Amino acid sequence: MRDPDIPQTTVDLSIADQVATLTLSGPKGIQTLGTATRQALHEAIEQLEQNAEVRIVVVRGTGRTFVAGADIQEFRGITEKQARVLVEDGQALMNRLADLSCVKIAAINGPCAGGGWELALACDYRIAVDSARIGLPEVSLGLLPCWGGTVRMTEMFGSSPAKKLILRGDLIPAGEALQLGLIDDVAAPEELDATLEARIQSLLSRSPFAQREAARAISRISARHHQTQLGMADELNAFLKCVAAGQVEIGVQAFLDKTPPQWG
Repeated sequence: MRDPDIPQTTVDLSIADQVATLTLSGPKGIQTLGTATRQALHEAIEQLEQNAEVRIVVVRGTGRTFVAGADIQEFRGITEKQARVLVEDGQALMNRLADLSCVKIAAINGPCAGGGWELALACDYRIAVDSARIGLPEVSLGLLPCWGGTVRMTEMFGSSPAKKLILRGDLIPAGEALQLGLIDDVAAPEELDATLEARIQSLLSRSPFAQREAARAISRISARHHQTQLGMADELNAFLKCVAAGQVEIGVQAFLDKTPPQWG
């Protein structure tokens, strides 16, 4: 498991003019979603759940990445019991973000992988710098996206894009992600804030009541049609099978040792 002395990514919540910003800041500008970071996000989202004035939530990273993914150290020697807790907590976090009645925007300032892309998928809009790369590389570690990534990729974009990202495990350029419909806007790094602000002002000019009711209706339709909760349970069970089969141990150790994995 993780060394508690290694710094984790912090979460800052700021609110101004009906817009809340969740800023993740990690060591050396690399954000990861370890246990403490997920708990901080839970606490921030709880504040947003109780604030009826907020209409838009922006999620963004600082420095080199948006979010590089889960904290890989937490997968070392993980047991099935620990894996279940990790998956259920991550799924609950992403669901809470997705279920906020306000509009959520992921401002992707750099690489966005694994849990980072699952965080972006829980948002309504995704804006990325043109140099960003996004994807779900979990299969290279002997596991699979387990915080709603398999479910939301398939529900939102169809099985073909889902298989492209999940089965290959490659990170794709922002331009390709735009063509696939995975992100909504691509901007040069120096234009990210201006592009984000234009999207915010456009959203704020619409009826907040109508937006909330429309968002609730869309969520209800999606949940009934695609049986989201059943999909999340399937995702959890598939992840636990990877742990039981020893695939996670092989993949994570190879990643940490910087050697090719020898799959059993």
